[in-house]
Amino acid sequence: MINGMVYDFESIKVLLPTGAVVMLESISYKDKKDDEVITGVNNIPIGIGRGEYSGECELEISRAEYEKLDAFAASSGGFYNMPPIPIVVSYGHAAQIPITDTLQVHFTEREFSASKGDKNLNIPLKGVLTAPIISNGRPAYTPYL
Repeated sequence: MINGMVYDFESIKVLLPTGAVVMLESISYKDKKDDEVITGVNNIPIGIGRGEYSGECELEISRAEYEKLDAFAASSGGFYNMPPIPIVVSYGHAAQIPITDTLQVHFTEREFSASKGDKNLNIPLKGVLTAPIISNGRPAYTPYL
């Protein structure tokens, strides 16, 4: 369930710089803003101290999808030298206008494993957000200048 609506997994589309991800096992992303309450005399709240914005993204893609992304990264000098890439996540059922979230992700972790009986060799990837999420056209956070 997303925003009170029931979706099946086929309702979610993910786009990387290498194209639409056909073999996606999972995707998860979150963000937060570490604001804190500032207190004055007698510990009475007097305002909010602005904290840092941060976020992360995790996705698990097939080995074939990973190989396309790794080939794309080769021009940057390797997977971890790749600049932050846009990941576009779109979801919606047939009766609604799709909702689209855009992330800027710098990957920081990947995992390779295989075991007897594996039919699909999926690659989990983790990364950090390098800009606030654009949620359906609206930024999650706009810093004060």
